Amino acid sequence: MKRNILLIISLLACCSVFAQGVKFDALSLDQALARAQAEEKLVFVDVTASWCGPCKLMFEEVLSRKDVGEYCNEQFICIQINVDNLEGKDFRKRYEVKSIPTFFILQKDGVVRHRLQGTRNPKEFLAWLERGENETSSLFFLNLLLDQKQKMSLQNTIDYYLILKDIRKLHEADSIRNILFEQTPFEKLTDRECWPLFNEDPYGSKYFEYVVKHGDKFREKQERDRIDDYLVRGYKQEIQRLMYDCQASTEAFDLIKQIVAVLSDPDCTIISKADKIKVVLTWAKEVKAFLESDIPGMIEGMRELVELNEWQDCLWHAMKYVGLNGKDEDKERVGQFTSKMLFEFANTPVEQWDFYQKFRYLGFPISCNGKFWRNALEQVKEKNKPLLVECVRGNDAYFVTRNWAWDLSERVVYLNSLCVCVRIDMDDPEVAFLKERFEITNYPAYFLLDKNGEVKYSWEGMIGEDQVFRDSLRKGLEGL
Repeated sequence: MKRNILLIISLLACCSVFAQGVKFDALSLDQALARAQAEEKLVFVDVTASWCGPCKLMFEEVLSRKDVGEYCNEQFICIQINVDNLEGKDFRKRYEVKSIPTFFILQKDGVVRHRLQGTRNPKEFLAWLERGENETSSLFFLNLLLDQKQKMSLQNTIDYYLILKDIRKLHEADSIRNILFEQTPFEKLTDRECWPLFNEDPYGSKYFEYVVKHGDKFREKQERDRIDDYLVRGYKQEIQRLMYDCQASTEAFDLIKQIVAVLSDPDCTIISKADKIKVVLTWAKEVKAFLESDIPGMIEGMRELVELNEWQDCLWHAMKYVGLNGKDEDKERVGQFTSKMLFEFANTPVEQWDFYQKFRYLGFPISCNGKFWRNALEQVKEKNKPLLVECVRGNDAYFVTRNWAWDLSERVVYLNSLCVCVRIDMDDPEVAFLKERFEITNYPAYFLLDKNGEVKYSWEGMIGEDQVFRDSLRKGLEGL
């Protein structure tokens, strides 16, 4: 009986992880359409499959969010269609699903109102939902205008351009954008209404250069920060691309020199705020040092970027170079800000451990295991949950390449639903007291602590099968 109760609690806890997100009803398509008729709603469909990695990514990072859930649950009847079962195969044929994830907003009669292919970030996904919920910006409405050969307004045409991007008809979308750009008067083109024509274009494109040339006019008619942030992003991405490419070419140095010269001009008004110009110039300094193999310059640039709260994965190229070619004193200098990098730029325990492994491998001092432990204890109090501690030895080459307990996204969700989880490197002198307390004889070792910090269950050794891992955890939870 106790085991059954625990299992029910575990399942409820796991479901609660996504309770704040989209609530999918266990309905067939016909049942969902019938409910939509009765409740005067639209139907939101997530077309997915158990083997689809991008589908899982959208579920975990977008559909589970509170803001997305609140919008969908209020506006739609929400269902999931698995393309591998019988209904899914019929749906795939009926609605011409070529790839997944694909999302639909259906009208009450089953007609497609709006459609999206591929992954999006939460902000982009919400914007898509809003366009589909609003009849006059939906795919159905705009296709109707085209079929009836009715004249489209400027806003209609921009909405249609965005829809073509959503359904991955990128060539057609670009053709429409080019026509709008060539035919729309300057006074209208700088309006907020037309900003979607520009807001994603990279450095060097004619759209980016147009914003550079007319930045003051754009800022006058829109939010100043929006224009500045767009330009900063464009310059940064172009500079960072040089670090990703790792090519110390004449063209690369000329590009950096050109950007620095333009933004360093005291009369420059391309970007209106000095602190944002500083961000771009600091990236230019860092990338130039990297391309010149200037280790002191790289370290100084990284330090300044960390102070500016700037991070991009391309910095691992510079860190790898310093780690493999730098002197001990160079690595000590990097060690002055590795902890800040880990706790400010790695957003999850898995990402933090990934940073930690790389720092150790490259020989940079890093102090974080004590904070891992303290943070976990604070979360236990806040969440009123037990604590699962995974103890490993960070100098074991096996753990340099693998996050054992957290190597499966499904396991992460499961663990977080039941307890607070922390991974500790027992080779760190900062947590030597835990080695004595837990009396570990083999690694990895797992300890389940109650809310008072008392060890209630433990097991040792690697567990490869997910169900065996869950059984071990469940057995420990029974003892709490």
